Amino acid sequence: MALPDKLKSRFSISETFNNKDGKTSGSGFIGVILGLTTAAGFLTGIVGWWLEKPEALDLISKIIQLGVIASSLLGVRKISGNFGKNTDIHKNVG
Repeated sequence: MALPDKLKSRFSISETFNNKDGKTSGSGFIGVILGLTTAAGFLTGIVGWWLEKPEALDLISKIIQLGVIASSLLGVRKISGNFGKNTDIHKNVG
């Protein structure tokens, strides 16, 4: 089932990696990669737990830590633009 054209225009893969100004964000790129790795690792941990492997719970706890790091990197990408903006004080300096 194909998506309607209206929905296709709402999402772009490149927007996932870019800041508000259109530049590629290193923290956003690494955050997405870590997020995908976390999802795959979590599924692996669940399968290991289901198969009653003793190391599975340790793996799941490490994967949760990796997920927190990935979320933090994606959050930094969103708020980092607020720190580098010019303020009104700089406009009046000639």
